[in-house]
Amino acid sequence: MDGLCWAVTDGPEGSAAVELPADAAGARLLDEQAGGAFWCARRAGGCGALLAVVTDGDTAAFRHTGGQPCALVARPATAARAYDPLRYRPALTAWLTGQGHRPRVETLTGRDGPVGLHVAVDALGAALEVQLTPLGDTAWRARDDRLRRTARSVTWLYGPGADDAAATEASVRGAALSLRRHDRGLLVGVRDAGDRVRWVRSAACALTADGVTAPGLAEARAAHVQRSAARQDAARRAARQAAREVAQRSRRPGAVPWDVRTGTLPYPAAG
Repeated sequence: MDGLCWAVTDGPEGSAAVELPADAAGARLLDEQAGGAFWCARRAGGCGALLAVVTDGDTAAFRHTGGQPCALVARPATAARAYDPLRYRPALTAWLTGQGHRPRVETLTGRDGPVGLHVAVDALGAALEVQLTPLGDTAWRARDDRLRRTARSVTWLYGPGADDAAATEASVRGAALSLRRHDRGLLVGVRDAGDRVRWVRSAACALTADGVTAPGLAEARAAHVQRSAARQDAARRAARQAAREVAQRSRRPGAVPWDVRTGTLPYPAAG
């Protein structure tokens, strides 16, 4: 056995990903339902070969039938992550087409394989970035800036592997959207700047020309703006208080005069 438990059922270039049950009985049932038609997905970094279900006692896995080398066989532990974009793609496409949109979906690939999905809805000028792997702060800001130069709206949706990137956006903009698969659909989580997440079904969310709307998203962003304004106001008050204290000290007997408006001595101190 190759130790792989992921495959697609719609050809080597397909995206209908399935996970093989770990138990032999469940694996045989899936094999029967699919008619033995499994491929190593090229979109997940695989080789495109036909796969066969093989069992060993109570366990099961896929085996390549052609004998050609495959990158996923060399790193089976990362195969699940490589298939993640394919697992999210059908539910994401169904969610958008159900709203009357015509999305263009492409897999984003990094140095170690697939990292997420880029979705464009040209009629709205909207871009959705589905990030499924870790993404550093600098890389996130650079990609976000690049996308916003060409798209009217950019919405990030973060999978389980990209929670740190979600926290980055939430700290900058007051909220971020997390994404999880649920049965055959999706759950969307509104993460606020305090790292609290409220989960709703994707049916409660919609894509507009201004981006994705979700219950509680606008409120979280508004609260962030209010907190930021309050912090700025507190900083200004502290600065004014500090200036008054300096002015009071400068009026004491023997003190060097101080110009509060400019923060400088009004004339050279006697030396």
